[in-house]
Amino acid sequence: MKKNKALTVSIGMHIVLVVLLLVSVSFTPKPTMTFASQSQPIQAVFIDAQAIADQKRQRDQAEAQARQRELDRRQAQQQKAQAEREKKRVAEAAAQKKKQEEQVRKEQEQAQERQRTLEEQRMREQEMQKRLEEDKKRKEQLERELAEQLATEQQALSAANRSRVMSEVEKYQALVVQTISQNLFDYDSFIGKSCRLNVRLAPSGLVIDVRILDGNDALCRASQAAVLRPDTLPVSKDPAVFAKLKDFNITVRPER
Repeated sequence: MKKNKALTVSIGMHIVLVVLLLVSVSFTPKPTMTFASQSQPIQAVFIDAQAIADQKRQRDQAEAQARQRELDRRQAQQQKAQAEREKKRVAEAAAQKKKQEEQVRKEQEQAQERQRTLEEQRMREQEMQKRLEEDKKRKEQLERELAEQLATEQQALSAANRSRVMSEVEKYQALVVQTISQNLFDYDSFIGKSCRLNVRLAPSGLVIDVRILDGNDALCRASQAAVLRPDTLPVSKDPAVFAKLKDFNITVRPER
């Protein structure tokens, strides 16, 4: 459209120029000439205008072609630069992806190594715990066996000690009854009768208290007096035996 407009303007200018030339020719006094001699300049003017228009068109075409070539060159450069940028972007993306994959691989290897280490540590702890439990069980078994052995020994000792203590208690109770009998007045008059007393003794054998529990009244009064008559009664120095004698009951039954 620009080319047509320029051509139109050029033609219009040439027409105006021709008109001016014609006006100039018409009003300028000159010698009389034939029509044949006046037509040649007009034809030359038209030829020159056409040539100018053609040159102008050629120049415009040349300029348009030059602009198009420049545009094509720039577009080619832009496409080349775009292709290079894309190639660089793809290469960078590939390098980044490779780097990320390498990082992920390293992290996975590190995680696996940590897992192996934790698993080995867990197994060691389990083995240690197992040994500790076995040691604990052996120790508890040994302690049970020792406790059972000690209990058995203590039972045996206790039985023997109880037997000994009771034997000693019975012996000293018999001595106390014998002492009472020796200090009992009118012994023969009480034969066939009985009296039960409660006697409390000090560790020295001193009588702290004597109480009548039941029995023949006369015998009980005589037996109470017989208990108090000596300074002391026979008593054991063994604490276990004395524990049974410090507060005990006896029966006085005179016999022939």
